Amino acid sequence: MTHDDPHTGKPDLNGTSFPMEAIDALAEGIAVFDAGRRLVTFNERFAEMLEPIAGMIVPGMRWEDMLQACVASGLYADVSAREAEWQANVGRPKSREIVQRHSDGRVYSVRYNPVSSGGFIVIRTDVTEANHAARMLHESEELLRTILDTNPVPVVMARLRDGFILYRSPAALELFGKTTFAREHYLDPADRDSFVQELRRTGRVDDRRIDFVDRHGQTVPMSSSGRMTQFAGETCAVTTLIDLREQIGQGDIIRKVVENCPAPILMTEAETGVVLFRGRQIDKMFGHNPNTRSFYADPADRDDFLKALRKNGFVNDFKARFLDPEGRPFWGAVSARLIDYEGRDVIVSFSRDLTDQLETEMDLARQRERLFQNEKLSALGGVLANVAHALNNPLSVVRGHALMLREEGAGPEVERHARKIEDAAGQCSDVVKTYLSMVRQEPAEMAPASVDDIARTAVDVLRHSGMTLDLDIDLQLAPGLPEVRADVNQLAQVLINLLQNSHAALSDIDVPGRVVIETGLNPRSGHVRIAVADNGPGVSRDIAGKIFEPFFSTRGIGNGKGIGLTWCHRVVQTHGGQIRLDTDYRDGTRIVVDLPPIDAADAPADGKPDRPVPSRVLVVDDEPDVADLHGEVLERAGFRVRVAYSGTEALEVLSLGQTDCIISDLNMPDTDGRKLFETVRRNYPELLGQMGFVTGDTLGQSSQALLRESGRPYLEKPVSPTELRDFVSGILAQGGSA
Repeated sequence: MTHDDPHTGKPDLNGTSFPMEAIDALAEGIAVFDAGRRLVTFNERFAEMLEPIAGMIVPGMRWEDMLQACVASGLYADVSAREAEWQANVGRPKSREIVQRHSDGRVYSVRYNPVSSGGFIVIRTDVTEANHAARMLHESEELLRTILDTNPVPVVMARLRDGFILYRSPAALELFGKTTFAREHYLDPADRDSFVQELRRTGRVDDRRIDFVDRHGQTVPMSSSGRMTQFAGETCAVTTLIDLREQIGQGDIIRKVVENCPAPILMTEAETGVVLFRGRQIDKMFGHNPNTRSFYADPADRDDFLKALRKNGFVNDFKARFLDPEGRPFWGAVSARLIDYEGRDVIVSFSRDLTDQLETEMDLARQRERLFQNEKLSALGGVLANVAHALNNPLSVVRGHALMLREEGAGPEVERHARKIEDAAGQCSDVVKTYLSMVRQEPAEMAPASVDDIARTAVDVLRHSGMTLDLDIDLQLAPGLPEVRADVNQLAQVLINLLQNSHAALSDIDVPGRVVIETGLNPRSGHVRIAVADNGPGVSRDIAGKIFEPFFSTRGIGNGKGIGLTWCHRVVQTHGGQIRLDTDYRDGTRIVVDLPPIDAADAPADGKPDRPVPSRVLVVDDEPDVADLHGEVLERAGFRVRVAYSGTEALEVLSLGQTDCIISDLNMPDTDGRKLFETVRRNYPELLGQMGFVTGDTLGQSSQALLRESGRPYLEKPVSPTELRDFVSGILAQGGSA
């Protein structure tokens, strides 16, 4: 009979209270029945294990009714389980345990513990996983024994310390007889000592040729492979043996030929992939693996190779990804023939590494792409040349007079207006120069330069323009970097373009914009590196490969010319460097520029040419405003100037014999720059070394040809007064050398 504990209010049996909190915390299912076989209490886990009847389980339920409900609900996998539970409990004064399988596949250990009051406690434990693991272990052991017992290859397991044999396969018993110690198998016991030493040192021995003695006392050359293992607390050696008598008799000559052939030749069993003979080059290519299945990065590729080989009996240049001796994948090609060898299908193959070939093909593809881009740019050359020629002359006049107004010091207000005119003209000039530079093949002026200085210059230019007011630019410059040979203006413009791109990208997001300009060294190539990174939306993968193409833009119509990054790419290439998108950068966009460094000893001496004594300069240009402007700039610099408004008029001036330097345009009616140059070379050779060109057309084929043939210096319009003065001074400083 049960009664409630006066302190806990929980039912107890035989006067002993049950701490339900502790019982509910158990992983086992617990139920308590009184002497009348009625349920006193149970924990939630007990009800969960009888889930189909969980709602019926309440205190006072008879044990027999519970068993009957389990049968009715289909909970038991076998109805006899009810009888088993009944027999385990009824009339048994001692504890009893049974294993019960439910229809849902779960397995439980059910234990009945009688108590002195006549009742009993049921303890249910879920042993599904443990049962499964035990069954799998048993099946694995049976499978392993079956494999070993049916394996035609002799296998011996012996204690490492004394060689006592713990297991031998039937094939080993047939070969050696009922020996006790593994040492008895060796023709020379020292071979076993060496074998054991190698095992202790590396844990494995592969394909070692050793002479053994069979049960008849005959010498048997065998390939011995071993591994170390633990068994019954002992370190043991498991040795597999392969009889080499047939191979030695028939394959010695072939082996020597194949092994010493300088080509990667291989003979393998078609079905198994086991290597029969190998050249030394094979080991260098794939490593010393005994089976070709391990050569392939994807084992399915060997299946495709074998399928193609069986179809035609041969395969030429089957391409697949293989693994080198270090386990690194590489592309290779295999040519093979299928032959019959001693009744077996054997593959004779020749392999080659395609790494260099693929790299060459990639280089050719890159060259073709560059050629394609160059052709597109060249097609624009004529149009851009006409645009440049049409704009540069008026821009030269506007910019030149603005600069001259500033130099005259006509007052703050005039100087302010002149500066605005100059800035506007400069912006127009930059647009023209951008288009021209996009198709130009070479930098205009190369000199040693510091990338840190270039970075500072680019940032200063943007700050003066006001663009950086809403942009946080962080300069992370590495001190002591080697100089690069560069056109400083072009590289500064490259950085300005990248910063402008970042500014445009950051203007579309709500977070504060931040750009980091970082300099340093490429750790692999040693090149000087400039990286521009922003925290914008980044570049999506679908357009990452297009951003350096001409006229590709993501800014929409009217918001970008689509040539900025193309021009940057061209400039960096002409500097011998590389520009790329850092695809691993995840916090926005990062563009990396790598430039080759120069030694300090290679840098030319710094210094500007000395200003010559007043000289007579002939300025030739068919645009009167441009000609007069250039003449006035040079006169203010102290030169004596004659202005000619055509090539014909210039020849008349030359005939007077009062000229020290000639500065001429290229495209002029009648007598153009080429005719003027040829006349000077023929009739005035002493002036040939003191001739230069100022032109707005550097893209036309005839202009490029003349500049290339003449070798004379030139300026591209529009030019500033300072540029023109220094240009003329430099020509005169050469002393007439052509």
